[in-house]
Amino acid sequence: MDTTKRLESEILLLRHELYSLKQDHEKLWSMNEALIKKNGTLILENQLLQNKIIKLEDKLNINSSNSGLPTSMDIYKVDKKKKRGSGLKPGARTGHSRNSYKFKTPDEIIEVTPDETICSCGGQIILSDEYSSHQKMEVEIQPVVSEYRLYSGRCVCCRKKYKGKLKEYKLLGKNIGAIITSLGGFFNNSKRDIQSILSQIFNIDISLGLISNTEGRVGNKLEGKYNDLMESVQNSSYLHLDESGANKKGKRGWCWVATNRESTVFKLTDSRGKKALESFLPEYEGKVISDRYAVYNIFDEDKRQVCLAHLRRDFKRFAHSKYVSLSMVGNSLLEVMDIVFATDQAFRSRKIERPYYLRRMRKSKKRMLHYLKGVLALHECEQAVRVARNILKSFDMMWRFVDDPEIEPTNNLAERQIKHHVKYRKNSLFTWSDRGDRFIERAKSIYASAKLQDINPWQELIAVI
Repeated sequence: MDTTKRLESEILLLRHELYSLKQDHEKLWSMNEALIKKNGTLILENQLLQNKIIKLEDKLNINSSNSGLPTSMDIYKVDKKKKRGSGLKPGARTGHSRNSYKFKTPDEIIEVTPDETICSCGGQIILSDEYSSHQKMEVEIQPVVSEYRLYSGRCVCCRKKYKGKLKEYKLLGKNIGAIITSLGGFFNNSKRDIQSILSQIFNIDISLGLISNTEGRVGNKLEGKYNDLMESVQNSSYLHLDESGANKKGKRGWCWVATNRESTVFKLTDSRGKKALESFLPEYEGKVISDRYAVYNIFDEDKRQVCLAHLRRDFKRFAHSKYVSLSMVGNSLLEVMDIVFATDQAFRSRKIERPYYLRRMRKSKKRMLHYLKGVLALHECEQAVRVARNILKSFDMMWRFVDDPEIEPTNNLAERQIKHHVKYRKNSLFTWSDRGDRFIERAKSIYASAKLQDINPWQELIAVI
């Protein structure tokens, strides 16, 4: 009897322990399921954060070498690889062309003869017809002031009064007007800088308002020359186009530039859109070299060359990516692009023949297309995929220069020309009126065009005024 009760109590105890174990098992099972779910969530979150970190690191890698940012906006300065020194002393080398002072027509000739007329031996010194020349230059800066004294008179009979009158009187002469124009429109000085230069160097004290009025008056005289340059650009067989920011009364505006090897024209507008470009170059039907900005799609695709230098920046950004797969493709694209540039340069300098040139370009084109399609397969690199897709849309426009020697593969000419405006914008900040816009357009167009034609811009300005 005791044994039975003891067994029953043990069975009850075991059942209770079994029930407790079952509850613990269920609790642990539910906890395990929750941990598995949480672990999966953490893994997914970790992957998202890793991708986000890589994207942010790729953004930090954007600088002036792989994007359109100016060097002044670089967060980190890129260390440039220093070339090994040649070990030679600085200066001219054997075989280099001599670049020395070029003698000018003298205004005064001063003959310098030896102080001695009798030799130490007692003989007379006779001068030879040969001589060596040395020139010394000096500039006399002094304003020439003309004073007009206006007299009046009366008729002895009817006592009618007559006064002397000045025709087309201006306080400043044409040379001072040209100096003000060149200082502001050519060499990017602000109006206060011009006022200081005129006062401290030329001893001419005038107000800021007179400087502005002089620029406006000269700007009106430059209209004819500007229109001639515009007509030359409109009739050009090809044009390099670019745009950059401009400020007018503190508001955002834009400066457009159209240039070829002989003429450059600037245009200041309030917009960067299609209408602004159409008003700048209405009905232009020639060949166009530009970047991939969508507004340039108004031009015929068959006559448009996309700048390869801009594309190289995109490829360099691929190469700098933290995604290993994208970085490898980016380096391959950079290698192909460098081959394209080297081949084109060799052909233009006549180091290789055209059949070889065309064969190399065909291979480079196939390789580049293959690598760009490879970027599309990298689904984790969303930004790179988007850029590659846009590049492929204009892929045929990247190779117009191969069939047309007049077209260059890059838009570097327009980039160099628009620097005239960028320097002005950094020094003078903004214009205040439409008159100021017209003056800057015309003065800088004349200056840039004269530099392209190897003409003295000052002489060109004097001729127009």
